[in-house]
Amino acid sequence: MHELATLRQIRIGTVRRWRYVVPRERSAVGTFADAMEKDLSEAGVAESVRQSLATVLDELLANVIMHAQGANGPIHVRMRVTHEELVARLRYCAHAFDPTAIAATHLPTSIAAAKLGGVGIAMVRAMTEEFSYQYRRGENHLRVRLAL
Repeated sequence: MHELATLRQIRIGTVRRWRYVVPRERSAVGTFADAMEKDLSEAGVAESVRQSLATVLDELLANVIMHAQGANGPIHVRMRVTHEELVARLRYCAHAFDPTAIAATHLPTSIAAAKLGGVGIAMVRAMTEEFSYQYRRGENHLRVRLAL
């Protein structure tokens, strides 16, 4: 069984912050999603924003778990909520891979026209105000921002 660690929750004025350590196991993503849902709900984040972030982070975490080359160690997730925005950052050790550099694909017009795979990054772009990437000191850093 995997362990999800919520390292700490900090509240400074109207800003709330959380840190999570997510094992690189697909089953850990659901445990993380449950903890995140509880934390954000208690912080008063609207359900629509929580659902969007859960979808975005599920896609990004699944991609890291299933596709990251040379991955080592857990995925670190930090979140920050202010009265204007919700920012999530993912950090993990692996070979450099910039998902923001993947060309936007044409999205299917129906379920029947959809192919398995290939639309996740486009979905992340569509659901966020910002989607950015950096590679520093052997770690991939992803940042997503959603407006509240």
